[in-house]
Amino acid sequence: MAELDPHSDDYAALHYCLFQYAAEAVASLQEPGRFAHYTSAAVVMDIIQSEPLRRSLWLRNATEMNDFSEIEFGLDCLEETLKDQIIGDKFKKAVQQIDERMLNWISSALIAEAPRIKANTYLLSLAQHDIREQRNGILSMWRAYGGDANVCLILKPGPFVTEQTAYDVSLHPVSYGGLRDFRDEFSQMCDRLIERVDDLRAIDPDVVWFNIKRAIDFMVLSTKHPSFIEEKEWRVIYRPPDPPAVPDVPSKIVCVNGIVQKVFYLPMVNIPDQGVNGADLHEVLDRIIIGPTPNPPLVINAFVELLRQAGIEDAARRVVYCDVPLRR
Repeated sequence: MAELDPHSDDYAALHYCLFQYAAEAVASLQEPGRFAHYTSAAVVMDIIQSEPLRRSLWLRNATEMNDFSEIEFGLDCLEETLKDQIIGDKFKKAVQQIDERMLNWISSALIAEAPRIKANTYLLSLAQHDIREQRNGILSMWRAYGGDANVCLILKPGPFVTEQTAYDVSLHPVSYGGLRDFRDEFSQMCDRLIERVDDLRAIDPDVVWFNIKRAIDFMVLSTKHPSFIEEKEWRVIYRPPDPPAVPDVPSKIVCVNGIVQKVFYLPMVNIPDQGVNGADLHEVLDRIIIGPTPNPPLVINAFVELLRQAGIEDAARRVVYCDVPLRR
């Protein structure tokens, strides 16, 4: 919500009404909790070997996700929720009380947003990493990510969960409760909008509507089928503004698996005056788990050497091999 001062009452009102679910989930994260980023060995090698100021984590276009139907599932939940007469009427009541003009924007704006959500959203996928997975990770994630040479970066959560002003990205937990939970959260959002209607009426209606749409977009993008619950996924979400903001999340053109594409990226660099701390590789990296591979000692030794060359302390301690019996 770059339009508002993060310390203002207006910001607090919008945050309470629209982003409470994510805020409560972030607050529940506790040490020694970690995030896991499953990817290919080549990607991790590139991160480590890059110059310190060029190390980064990529946010890729949502259409490049492993299962593109994930977004379709969230959009279906939204459509069914808006069809529910009780919830639909409550939503209309809420926005009408804030600003009567919003009634004319509802149906056309939300459903018409679908193509833009698909084409103009960039994501970084993380998994909540429990202590019992400290060495082996999750079998389904090894199967799904990274190809034949899988690596998992275990990252400290601080840089992802601490409020910062450097990048207009949002961290959201994925919900696996299906349509029922989507309806419940949407209904609760409407209740909070009605509860704080007087506060919201005092805010620029364009800012309110922008954030309502944004909150709903995040719900769509953070909803997955219940069968994926084992992943415990969190998503760093970025929606590039139109026109582009300056400065903003940096981007570049890369080739991934033979597909030339634009990616946005988060530099692994501390920016203390904007609230970005602990993002440097030395600080954020807890360990590297080497996934199932035909020659574990060879890969382990290589990554230990890469970390040493990068000046990472305790390199040997930070690289472990999982013993998941997965054949490639």
